[in-house]
Amino acid sequence: MAEVRYDDEDRVEALEETYEVELAGLNENESRQVHDALTEAEFSGELGQVDMDDTILSAQVAEDNREDAELAQREQAQAADRGDFETAREKAEEVGDNLADASAQGAKLSEAVQENDHDVLVLEEAEFQAESAEAFADGAVVFADAETDSDLAAHEAIHDAQDAADTADDYLEQGDQGGTYGDQSIHTDGT
Repeated sequence: MAEVRYDDEDRVEALEETYEVELAGLNENESRQVHDALTEAEFSGELGQVDMDDTILSAQVAEDNREDAELAQREQAQAADRGDFETAREKAEEVGDNLADASAQGAKLSEAVQENDHDVLVLEEAEFQAESAEAFADGAVVFADAETDSDLAAHEAIHDAQDAADTADDYLEQGDQGGTYGDQSIHTDGT
């Protein structure tokens, strides 16, 4: 890599012009990340130590991670739409891993990470509520099959099962809102 040093005020612009060909192949997110890295280096007085090849590569890797997060989020939404709580939660965790990897490459994704952390929590709660609904429903069957006078207990267990199922659906819906990861809109309808 050729070392480029500029003493004028527009060192970032000059550096970007020097690497114009390499930067031309970047998408908007990658370009913004490279520009942000150069601007931060200029403000910290470390612009002369910036390795443009590494900076560009980091932006490209971060973009790959964002795209992987987008795919996993679509799969999360599809699983949530099917009522597959476990898969939805697992996909939300995969989204989180991809966002963490993108952040490690310098992507500014703190808001997306917080949104995904919320998704993971609500999907865990949805999964718990669904399991509770199943347990209450099983209890209702046991009470209904019992030879004792347990109609009231069976009725209460059915009511509890429905409440837990409704709560699970509410949480599942909260974890199925789509999102925006690094200015990439994620839509649950496949668009």
